[in-house]
Amino acid sequence: MLISTQFKSLRQYFYPCLGGILGGISVATHLWLIFMPISLFILWKGSGAKIANFLWGFFFILISHSWLYDLHPLTWQGFSWLTSLIITISILLFCSLIGGLLVYLWGILVKKILWKEDVFKMKIYPLTVKVIFLSLTWGIGELILSQTPFFWIGLGGSLITGDIYLAGLARWIGASGLCTIQILIGFWIFLSHGRWRRKLHYKKTFIFGILIIILCHLLGGLTNSKNRNYEYPVAIWQTNIPTREKLKINTEFIKGKLSIAQKYALANKAKLLVAPEGTLPNNFNLSKSSKVNILSGGFRNFKNELRSSLLLFQIGDQSFSSFIDKNRLVPLGEKIPRFLDKFSRGLSAVGGIQPGSDSRFFDPKLTPPLAVAICYEISDGLKIRKAINSGAKLIITSANLDPYPTKLYNQFLSLARLRSIENKKDNLIVSNTGPSGLVRDDGKIIQLLDFNTEQNEMVFPNFSSERTFYTKHGDKPILLLFIFFIGLNIFGKLINQSTT
Repeated sequence: MLISTQFKSLRQYFYPCLGGILGGISVATHLWLIFMPISLFILWKGSGAKIANFLWGFFFILISHSWLYDLHPLTWQGFSWLTSLIITISILLFCSLIGGLLVYLWGILVKKILWKEDVFKMKIYPLTVKVIFLSLTWGIGELILSQTPFFWIGLGGSLITGDIYLAGLARWIGASGLCTIQILIGFWIFLSHGRWRRKLHYKKTFIFGILIIILCHLLGGLTNSKNRNYEYPVAIWQTNIPTREKLKINTEFIKGKLSIAQKYALANKAKLLVAPEGTLPNNFNLSKSSKVNILSGGFRNFKNELRSSLLLFQIGDQSFSSFIDKNRLVPLGEKIPRFLDKFSRGLSAVGGIQPGSDSRFFDPKLTPPLAVAICYEISDGLKIRKAINSGAKLIITSANLDPYPTKLYNQFLSLARLRSIENKKDNLIVSNTGPSGLVRDDGKIIQLLDFNTEQNEMVFPNFSSERTFYTKHGDKPILLLFIFFIGLNIFGKLINQSTT
């Protein structure tokens, strides 16, 4: 009896941990199709227990964001090896604790709304209303988090690699809608399994869910792509310069590498050369007038503040003639509280950066207008959508993901592909160590350079004026649906009170 009780207690902790681990592994991997449904089934199964919700969220973030550990060692920043280890582990654990807390709070709502009666014997209408509301709550939660500097990737951006056709729904409902759909699929599996175990009528539930999923895939798979025109050749330069070595590299070395990239661009008749975030040092000037239009990541001073920017050098320029500054900065890595300015430069090679304008719209005049995402900004779909509504016809994503591992590269690529699907726009990506290449307007990868190698390559993006339903309306339909289901839940509660 004692052994049986201990085993049940162990299961109470084991399964939510397993669910979070499986969910974390499936983020931006081909294992999504297997692991994520199981993970969400476990989430719903334990959603009535507070500790289960916390453990699921903790381990989901611990695994999906485990690349944070690769900040270590920070010895090149002046920290001791032990101090560096403590810092990196503390950051990862802190993020995991926040993830656990958020899922814990969602679980309280689930318990209050759903678990007051036997879920498996509830009538279909009140059950559907409650579950859709709870799923929308998670989706809206991720939407709110995406507007803060403490959000990277969640359920909404996780399924691109695993199920591109289901992800196609993003052109209608965006990332928050994709998140809601996944939570609903998890509940469908949980409900079907529970009714089967209890020998209740489960076949209709199972078949109806299958039909809905097929319909979602058909709707998501509709592309209606127009013929692509390859009229704008662009050269991309994947620099592959380790961040930890940048402080040792002199300006002449960068000028030499940039000269080689220019020659490659000219030889291939490129109209634009694009280089990744942070390539050019502060106050950089070309030795000779530029022979090709260059859009390169670099740094500039503004009112005694350092900005990370994309700098435009037109043909004939020796210094940049226009720019767009990075707005969304990595907490601690780039943006640190002002009261710590005297004590720390942050955890990157150039800490203490200040944000620029929040607009991601950039019109260089040399090309049609662009929507620009500099590294971390790719996780904020609202600003990209706003830039496209302002007239942008192509997304350009510039990044420096070194020293992080391939795991982060894949998450970054998933987010870049999601932004393309949402807005039906090609996404030209250029990163220091990868990923670099071109993503088509339906999220499919046209071209991808090898990771962790220096390469010069030509890509041919398609400029498009098309706007999707999501581009036009954003998250308003999801928000209105959320409000509608709040009303249905309140109305249902009032009806129940009047009949008792």
